[in-house]
Formats: sequence, structure tokens, C-alpha cells
Amino acid sequence: MNVRLTRTQLEDLFWRATVKCLGLDPGDSSEAVQKRVRISWPSSETGNADWERTENVVFLRISPGLDEYGTLSDISYKPDGTGGTKEVVQYHRNHQVHWVCYGPDSDSDADSIRIGILRDAIRASMLESNVAVQPHIREPVRIPEQDENGEWWERCDLTAQCYELVTREYAAESIDVPPNIIIQPE
Repeated sequence: MNVRLTRTQLEDLFWRATVKCLGLDPGDSSEAVQKRVRISWPSSETGNADWERTENVVFLRISPGLDEYGTLSDISYKPDGTGGTKEVVQYHRNHQVHWVCYGPDSDSDADSIRIGILRDAIRASMLESNVAVQPHIREPVRIPEQDENGEWWERCDLTAQCYELVTREYAAESIDVPPNIIIQPE
């Protein structure tokens, strides 16, 4: 068993959580919800051309993180059910989650996400996918942005760190169990 989320699965997990943090229904396929939280950046060459200054829009980006905790792994050996042994390796992938909020309510949106992502219902849904957000999330940062016409757009950024628990199992024929290792019963 090799369990690791793909980039798309991870983005979808955080998209759904972000939509819930903003009080919207992730099952709603209307354009209002789909345009409110976006995973990809706009492809327009004219900057903010595909939404209005009065609209609230959140962009979500997930990138790899690096820290000491994410470099550790736990290795154990267990019976494979057929009389053999399997090696089980567990480790945490570190991810940086970035929200860039635009619009007149950008500060409020960023704060709603910062607090909402740690609510029990949202945390529980993320834990089902073996993902946990670090609870130490800094306050959102207001970063007004000027466009090519010299007009200012309200913008507020938020960053959080999360860990994904990954489990990989290796079959007995591909491993050599060291003689001093105790095989743990299932």
C-alpha cells in the first residue's frame, strides 16, 4: 500500500476546506462558488482583468515545504498475512499553503480562513485524508497591489503549514529484514 496524495487531490482538499471556511457550500457548482476560490492563477495578460475590484476572490497555491520534522521516517516490520514480512515506512510530507485574497473583504476572508481551517469539522475532514494543518498560523498580511493602470487592489495574504502522513509498504521479496529487528504483530 502506497498512500500519498497527488497535487490535484491536495489542491481539491484545500479548495473544499477554503470554501467551507468562507461559509460556502463546496457542492454548489454555481459560477459564484467556483470563481470565489480558485486554484490556478488567471491566464490573462492584463493582470486582474477577469474579476472586478469589488469582487472577493481567493487564490490557493500549495508548494512543498521543508523542515526537520518532514525529513524523519518511521520504519517497522509486520507480518504480511502469508507467512512473510512487509516493511512499513511512514513519513510526513510538509506543504506550504498560500492564500492570496483580493477584494474589499480580503482581510476578513483571510482571517475567516485562518480561524476556519482549524475548526473541528474542517480538521476532521482533512484528517480523513491524513492531512493536518499546523495550528500556529500567523495573522494575515495586507499587501495592496497596484495594477498596470496605476489603480490599487485590496489584497491580503495568508500562509499555513501542513503535514501529510504518507505510508508506504514494501513486500517481503524486496526487503532484507535485519536480524536484530523485532517484527511487530498486526
